Amino acid sequence: MTDRSLPASPNWYCSRCSDVSSSGVLGVGARNVVYLIDVSASACRVTGQLVGHADLVSGFSFCQHAGQNHVCVSSSTDGSVRFWDSNSRTLIREQLAHQNPVSALHWSPVDKDLVVSGDEKGVVVCHWFHTGDAASFFPEPRTIVCLTCSPHTWSCVAVGYKDGMIVLVDVSKKGEVTHRLRGHDNEIHSLAWSPVTGEPALYSRAEDDPADGASAGERGCYLASGSKDHTVRIWSTAKGKGVMTLKLPFLKRRSSAVDPGVKERLWLSVHWPPGRPTELVSSCFSGELLLWDLTRGGKQRWTLFGSSAEGQNHNRIVFNTSSLRLQDGGELLLSTSMDREIKCWDLKTLSCCWTLFSLGGAVNSLTFSPVGAGCLALGVGDNMIRVWNTLSCQNQYDIRTFWQGVKSKVTALAWHPHKEGSLSFGTEDGKVGIYDVFSSKPPQISSSYHRKTVYTLAWGPAVPPLSFGSGGKQSFSLYSCAGEGVILQHDAARLSGEASDIDQLIKDTNSIKVGRRRKTWKAEALCVSEHINMKFVRMVFTAVWKRFSLKAETFCGLT
Repeated sequence: MTDRSLPASPNWYCSRCSDVSSSGVLGVGARNVVYLIDVSASACRVTGQLVGHADLVSGFSFCQHAGQNHVCVSSSTDGSVRFWDSNSRTLIREQLAHQNPVSALHWSPVDKDLVVSGDEKGVVVCHWFHTGDAASFFPEPRTIVCLTCSPHTWSCVAVGYKDGMIVLVDVSKKGEVTHRLRGHDNEIHSLAWSPVTGEPALYSRAEDDPADGASAGERGCYLASGSKDHTVRIWSTAKGKGVMTLKLPFLKRRSSAVDPGVKERLWLSVHWPPGRPTELVSSCFSGELLLWDLTRGGKQRWTLFGSSAEGQNHNRIVFNTSSLRLQDGGELLLSTSMDREIKCWDLKTLSCCWTLFSLGGAVNSLTFSPVGAGCLALGVGDNMIRVWNTLSCQNQYDIRTFWQGVKSKVTALAWHPHKEGSLSFGTEDGKVGIYDVFSSKPPQISSSYHRKTVYTLAWGPAVPPLSFGSGGKQSFSLYSCAGEGVILQHDAARLSGEASDIDQLIKDTNSIKVGRRRKTWKAEALCVSEHINMKFVRMVFTAVWKRFSLKAETFCGLT
């Protein structure tokens, strides 16, 4: 059995924060780390990390040249650009040519030594890998969002800005601007060059500019751009203008697994797959991926990914896409999304091959089900619960995500000792609830809240008044312990009812009146021993008072 791990979630709102090498290694920037993942058509495996950036990773790119495809480069909002050996996972070199956060990065597909980066102040820097030299240019006083090096001419770089401007820069002429492409009226999210030189004829509607290709004497290449203005545009670099505009369709959301509490805005990613000069991949409003046929007419010029089965698509906006050609001729597309999933797609069938789940926060609680073999629950700081079937033979990452009713960090989990699929949870804001993980229904939420973070949950025998009327049958209550030092007993069958305060129950049963000074409780004073499982009370009280550095024996008089 091989080790399996879940990486941190890929960073959001970055134009190129993931990339795949020609040898099948996917690099994903997550927080200030780059995760390395071996990918194939059937499976994936997290193999390592590149650690060293002090701040958020903002860009990542592999060198795609033979003999050097293990070398990669990453950028960060700390202003640094780092070269790595992905095989040994070691740092090769760090360059600090930027004085501001780096927002875009790309390794040239033509020149194996050239890496181009851009920062938020508009500075473009060329880094030369083997010599360690760097040269900076300032083509436009605008905020750079994305950039991409031409796959045909080493010196040509397309740069997209926050105000909707796109410029083509010649880095061999000290950053001279060769074209300014105007048409978008909002920020440019992504740029992609056509994989072939020349500009063959494309289909054009009446409202588009003529797309009859470049004339015989002109040299050029198509460039695709995705913008926040909800359009994808195709540009002619020979003519210096747009030749086609594609408007995103409004598709009905096919998945209900969307947390309305997470705010999102459109991010329009575009990717031009190698060897497909007339097909373009783009993201859409709600996490869908579209394959555009640039030669097709009519209203629907796109085909939807994942339409063959329900729930294949992302359910949040997609940030990055990259493709890999396999040795058997197959083509894979890899995508990262706000839904914290990394998906692999077959470009021939447009179906999802596998999904790798990631974590958007620290794991605060981890527990296996005592009834369901191999069923692992994770309480995570991204306001979600994951339930992982670790014994699944068909899918190594058979994971379901639960977010409904969870509005803060999940800090405690506890499975029911006998009822399969019943999972209780506690949160940072003091909420306690129970999920049926085999149902799509929202969780039951207790009407009684803690004032502080819930740290411990436990199922145990019911005590009065919940134990009355049980008819001799063993009943289980849910006990929760929080930071304010209160233990509550919740009726799992009726969470809408008020929970019982265990401390108050003991005081009322024994007629204990607490004055200004803390009293020492004696075991012989506990008249409720016939109803209360003393071992369980001692266990719970010990957990509470250890947190407050007090001795449980002094508190409850149990020895």
